[in-house]
Amino acid sequence: MHDMWDGDDEAVAGRFVPLYVLVNGRTSPRNSTLDLATQVIALPLDPIGLEPEYLEIVHQCRNWMSIAEIGAYLHRPLTITKVMVDVLLEQGFLAIGSPAQQKIADRGLLESVLAGLQRL
Repeated sequence: MHDMWDGDDEAVAGRFVPLYVLVNGRTSPRNSTLDLATQVIALPLDPIGLEPEYLEIVHQCRNWMSIAEIGAYLHRPLTITKVMVDVLLEQGFLAIGSPAQQKIADRGLLESVLAGLQRL
């Protein structure tokens, strides 16, 4: 017979916070454009004071990552992950974009090339 966890051993069970508490009871993100494929990245802000569950997301997002990937890596339900990402976006810890945005080294050069192609 298996013993049930009584909540006293934090070292074994880890920190347990009901997910609805982490998102203040929100059931959907305020940013309606967020979907599971949305790419986010951590911004260079000091995350001191964030709850450990939010801190995990910020650390996971040192490189571009989709909301679905974050949920998978952290073993969280996707709806909760999306709301937690939305909270971090609102607080300025994450940014929305795409990895391709990092590849453009000189926008002026690209615009010059485009103008030259249009003249052909």
